[in-house]
Amino acid sequence: MIDLKKIPSEKTDLDNYEVENIFHSWSYQPAQAPLRVESAKGIRFTTADGRERLDFSSCFVSHNIGHQDPRVIKAICQQAQTLASFAPSLSTRPRSLLGKMLEEITPGDLSRTFISLGGTEANEAAVKICHQFTGRRKMLARYRSYHGGTATAMSLSSGDARGWAQVLGGTDLITVPQPYCYRCMFGQTYPACDLRCVKYVDEVVELEGGSEKVAGIICEPVTGANGIIVPPPEYFPELRKVCDKWEILMIADEVMSGFGRTGKWFAMDHWDVVPDIMTMAKGISCGYLPLGATVVRKYIGDRFKDQFFAHGATYAGHALGCAAALAVIPIYQEDLLIENSEKMGKYLLGKALELQEKHPCVGDVRGLGLFVGLELVKNKKTREPIMPVAAKIRQGTNPKLQVAQKLGELGMMAMAANPGNVIAMAPPLIITRDEIDEGIAIMDEALKEADKHTES
Repeated sequence: MIDLKKIPSEKTDLDNYEVENIFHSWSYQPAQAPLRVESAKGIRFTTADGRERLDFSSCFVSHNIGHQDPRVIKAICQQAQTLASFAPSLSTRPRSLLGKMLEEITPGDLSRTFISLGGTEANEAAVKICHQFTGRRKMLARYRSYHGGTATAMSLSSGDARGWAQVLGGTDLITVPQPYCYRCMFGQTYPACDLRCVKYVDEVVELEGGSEKVAGIICEPVTGANGIIVPPPEYFPELRKVCDKWEILMIADEVMSGFGRTGKWFAMDHWDVVPDIMTMAKGISCGYLPLGATVVRKYIGDRFKDQFFAHGATYAGHALGCAAALAVIPIYQEDLLIENSEKMGKYLLGKALELQEKHPCVGDVRGLGLFVGLELVKNKKTREPIMPVAAKIRQGTNPKLQVAQKLGELGMMAMAANPGNVIAMAPPLIITRDEIDEGIAIMDEALKEADKHTES
């Protein structure tokens, strides 16, 4: 064994460690190291080659307030000097305060929180709570969803090719369609469809045993990595009625859509619907430290005063993570970032529609707040996808990955390598009109790579 304090760290050494010693997420393991990030500030980051680049994805929808905000850095350092962490069986000031803060900002009577280390853990906890509260095993999830990379969360990520290698587990899964109007699985057209997707859920619940067998349904209010799918305004109010009818719990996965991303504190606020359980991560601490949370309504939380809560984690309610969140969350309010997301989101959507008119590869544009997607097609008339669902996990031609590579060459990062055929644009909520124009100009150029794969 070498001296662990003197591991070689020149550029070639670090590149070699990346290739030989690190697992890279959701990919074939690379033959060469990716770009190395040296620093970041605001909406930009600098790589080891000295080039400054535009972050048009908020580091995959996490750094909502931008990079290296000094208020958050200061709060983390102050907490580290006092108490970095402690066993979760005892209280800490940051954990207690964060629990109250989440009660204040979440809709309705959501009030009791389990604090974890990320979105997938938050969803795992939500499903466990759903099972334990109802005493039932069956869970509904929707196609084209992503709820995380751990066992139950990935099992619930129906239709995401990244989960095909996994042995399903953690729940008895039933899959239903998304409210995906551009590609309605029922062949209907909104609003003449009469929300067939919700009526289908109602029928499925009945056929699967109703309130005797079905525990709940998990939904991304605005679908993230698998398509930026925005539901019709009546969808969640009607789905809430179905859940109430059968006494099943509604879990809103707000890991991506929460904390101002859609122009409201949470996406569910757009439809005045209170879920029974809400999960969150990413924007809760803006990636400054890992953190996730599972918040339940009062009547659910109160049950566990008399019923054993069968879940926990060594780092639950981690003091440093909670301190970061306590610094981050007020910034949304103080800096009017949620209002800026609504305003700049409308501008970004308008610029994205201009790209649709210009590029034959852009079949559909949709979004809410600073969460806008461009769906790529081979042919606008037939709506044939530009690549199959399996393209993410298969070697070979991948037009969307080519767009991602071109974006990198041009000095920008967007969510162009995620599953499916949609490129997501989700810049930090601090973005300005000029910075949106800069990002759109780069995207305009990069989309030419996908145009090469279209049919006239």
